[in-house]
Amino acid sequence: MKRNLAEISQELNRQSGWKNLPEMIFLTDQEAQPLPEDVIENLPRGAMVIFRDYEHNNRVELSFALRAICKLKGIKFLVAGDLTLAIKVKADGVHLPEHMINEVKTIRGCHPQLFITAACHSKTAMGELAGQGLDAILLAPIFATRSHPETMKNVYLTIGPRRLKIICKDIKVPIYALGGININTAEKLMGTGIAGIAAIRGF
Repeated sequence: MKRNLAEISQELNRQSGWKNLPEMIFLTDQEAQPLPEDVIENLPRGAMVIFRDYEHNNRVELSFALRAICKLKGIKFLVAGDLTLAIKVKADGVHLPEHMINEVKTIRGCHPQLFITAACHSKTAMGELAGQGLDAILLAPIFATRSHPETMKNVYLTIGPRRLKIICKDIKVPIYALGGININTAEKLMGTGIAGIAAIRGF
């Protein structure tokens, strides 16, 4: 019997050895997933939501609404790229795009209670985060993805399971696989050492 995405994520997390971390992460994207509340309703307890939608006309109102749903369901809620909004909605943490990773240490020092994640697209960027107090890294693109159209034409622009396994071994921070993740590709990540999976359309 084929496992669902939650079951695959649970097994990946168990294999990794990382404890007390979300097994799966949903990143909101109004264009790709226009009804994020429906996705969140189907997430298992203990999952995590990263609220992006940077250009949404009602970003503040939507963040409060999704935060409320997540709180009821026991799901961590992070705001991407906006510490002020994260504090305002009493989010569990903040997610930093790669161009903001130099702010990790400062945010950790001022807000030790926050769960802090960052997006990375290279091992070099990940190395810059060592010892800065980051809770997890979202590494992309693992597989071809519409979020990075160039990967649909050139597989060499993706990281792939083999390189991902090497990176997880070298980088001592929990890593979540992002980019082209769905029920079929997630199975290929067994044994890589990732803490779990992150996706937009995959849910």
